[in-house]
Amino acid sequence: MNAVEKCVEITEVIITLTKSSSNDRDEIISEIERLLDQRSEWLAKFKSPFSEKDQLVGKRLIMLDKEMTNQLKKIQMDIQKDMNGLEQRKISAERYANPYAATEQVDGIFYDKRK
Repeated sequence: MNAVEKCVEITEVIITLTKSSSNDRDEIISEIERLLDQRSEWLAKFKSPFSEKDQLVGKRLIMLDKEMTNQLKKIQMDIQKDMNGLEQRKISAERYANPYAATEQVDGIFYDKRK
């Protein structure tokens, strides 16, 4: 198996992992990171004169790469949404615990400079 075919295989596995609906997102992300590292090593092994077969497989790799990128962006957006929700819950809990904290500011004080 040459480097182009191996990259296609790894990319397909990454896409499958991104589409899985497992509850343990941390394990999936660590597995994806490992596969991305492995994929980058195989990408470095590409040799310049490509055969016709390698060119066809390369075109498929480009399409799979776009799909993989879209799936990884979805995962990133899900993580960002979870982080924003956590921040909002934290703010709400603080406001519930101390509802008058916002009014403790020194606001509307008049200072007269005249003697």
